[in-house]
Amino acid sequence: MPRRFTALALALVLLCIPLSPVWSWGGDGHKTIGAVADMLLQQHPTTRDKVNQILGGASLSEASVWMDCAKGFNYCHRSPSDEEKAYAQKNPDHHTYHYTDVPVQQSEYKAGTAGTKNDDAVQVLRYAIQVLRGNIPNAGPANLNQKEALWVIAHLVGDIHQPLHVGAAYYDQDCANVVDPNVVAAGQPNFGIGTTVASTTGGNDFQISSTRNLHAYWDSSTVTGAMRLVGVRNNSIQDFAQAIVSNPPIGWKTAGDVDTWPEQWATEVLPLASQAITDADIGDPTTHGEDSHGIKCTWPATVDRSYTNWANQAALTQLKKAGFRLAALLQAIFEGN
Repeated sequence: MPRRFTALALALVLLCIPLSPVWSWGGDGHKTIGAVADMLLQQHPTTRDKVNQILGGASLSEASVWMDCAKGFNYCHRSPSDEEKAYAQKNPDHHTYHYTDVPVQQSEYKAGTAGTKNDDAVQVLRYAIQVLRGNIPNAGPANLNQKEALWVIAHLVGDIHQPLHVGAAYYDQDCANVVDPNVVAAGQPNFGIGTTVASTTGGNDFQISSTRNLHAYWDSSTVTGAMRLVGVRNNSIQDFAQAIVSNPPIGWKTAGDVDTWPEQWATEVLPLASQAITDADIGDPTTHGEDSHGIKCTWPATVDRSYTNWANQAALTQLKKAGFRLAALLQAIFEGN
């Protein structure tokens, strides 16, 4: 499979965002996406001021990690805040809001098919958009006030652009052959996932080493690699975001009503998710058993230099798109354009 994946001059007032060492797309990547949007919105004061009002003075870069901090992620370097605790308490399934596991054989995200859920990343992002637009449905997949909805948007726009937060590989019950649950387990409860179909949980079960898996590789290593591609070697979020703003991605704009954007983005990233998995060297399963979710296997995974070079470039493109799309989404919500 091939591995290919108008400079915009802006006079921007840079926001002072406190930085601390963090090590994942859930940290460095998310903060970068938020910082790009913060910078771009300096040119759109109506939206900028509305964001500032809702977040109580916090930046999008800061708010972008609050969904993970609510889970107690150690990269936050603190315990969950009272607001994050309240969010988690009224959203007991909030851990599932961060991803959807569409089989990589599929060409589009389609609600109700294998790997999708009523409270997956696409549906929760769509709901958060509705909350900020004042179009809250009677029953939604989450329970969010305006501030929570904004921090959810700041985070999930990033998650949906990380390929292994959207696409997943599945195997037969022997963990030997790749299958599509929509095909081999149609009509079974939950498409047989956990009973006759083994999930790789978004690449978390592809082990690159004893301490790192393929999902974590995309969360962390590719972000560091993307920084290096634009000459940022000091791990500065601000420097990385400024480099992105100065060199916008191609084809980042999204057509149609904003309610449809999450689904469009998930569909767009599926081919990238497929390549992220199929271009890695996945070996035979090293463990085969069951856990509380059913069939549980792990597989060894190897990524070579060619894969790394491709993945770093792909991650840079995705981080760029996510930052520009986050700013455009908020402008569309608050200014109607």
